[in-house]
Amino acid sequence: MSYTLNSPGMNCSLEKVLADAKSLVERLRNHDNAAEMLIEQTTSLNKRVEAMKQYQEEIDTLNQVARHRPRSSLVLGIQQENRQIRQLQLENKELRTSLEEHQSALELIMTKYREQVFRLLMASKRDDPAIVNQLKEQHTTEMQAHIDKINEMASVMKKAIEVDEGPFM
Repeated sequence: MSYTLNSPGMNCSLEKVLADAKSLVERLRNHDNAAEMLIEQTTSLNKRVEAMKQYQEEIDTLNQVARHRPRSSLVLGIQQENRQIRQLQLENKELRTSLEEHQSALELIMTKYREQVFRLLMASKRDDPAIVNQLKEQHTTEMQAHIDKINEMASVMKKAIEVDEGPFM
């Protein structure tokens, strides 16, 4: 079914007009998508340019500070920083060693705990179950308190190591 518009000088069908309109809408969508992509790229580039400007400003500020300080004070400052870094590295090494020792102690405690539990199980076959249960609970509570303390110390040491190593690696 074809409708034609008959007006003086214009002879076109309604279907052709609709097809052209559909084509134009599709082209507009494509152009809109392309414009959105360009906007995103422009925004991204603008952010990069701003970051570069900020970086350059910070470098300029540092250079200005460095120009106003004598070379000997810069060298002295660097030497102090190097000493601090060495001290922190030494402290890190000590913390690692301490952490390893605590982990070894925890392993030893767990081994002793397992031995005690095994002995209690063997004794439970011969002894009164109420006494055995009471001993188990008491021993478990004490062991858990020791384990919690060691775990807390280990986590504090790990955190200290992470904090110390963060900016230098």
